[in-house]
Amino acid sequence: MQVSMLPTTTGEVLSNTILLFGPPGSGKGTWGKILGMIPGFYHLSTGEMFRMLDTESDLGMKVMEIMRQGELVPDAIAFDLLQQHMQKAVLLGSFRPQKDILILDGFPRTSQQAEMLKLIAVVKVILLLGCADREILIARLRKRAVLELRADDANEATIRHRFAIFESEIQDALAHFPESLIEKVEVSSPPMHILASISAIVEKRLSANVKPD
Repeated sequence: MQVSMLPTTTGEVLSNTILLFGPPGSGKGTWGKILGMIPGFYHLSTGEMFRMLDTESDLGMKVMEIMRQGELVPDAIAFDLLQQHMQKAVLLGSFRPQKDILILDGFPRTSQQAEMLKLIAVVKVILLLGCADREILIARLRKRAVLELRADDANEATIRHRFAIFESEIQDALAHFPESLIEKVEVSSPPMHILASISAIVEKRLSANVKPD
């Protein structure tokens, strides 16, 4: 597939991007991976990116401790690691900025990160995954803690702290993008309904930008 790109002032291209927003347990990683399986789409999860760091390095230990406490990784560190990860993916051939749709899961989380993102991406749609019943999300996170040995998902106090951080930061981050880009998806629905909703939104938003090879 060939996607229209916008050149930066440095001559590089800005990646056409889908943003996945949602509280912990809303399924950002799951739906990001599913979209990433489509040819011409590349999924990048900042959570997975952080967990891939060498836990014996100073940076790795610092990031893991921040995540265990349910806090946000500092903006500069998050953006630097994001760029490094993207550059590595380009070198490996798994991501083609000129052609592929970038699916960002977990970035931006703050106002500063939203401004940083504009240096490397053009946001085509924001999928805002939501669930009014936080108990559903807590149950999902506890299950994930057991299945994936995720310490940050095991403690309910930490989970609720992460919810509070999400609620306090989300509006500031979203304020940096046109409201018309935001599409809400209810994630307490059955998986097939969620898949149908996301597929319809993505097809509608990207159909004007995607052309056959």
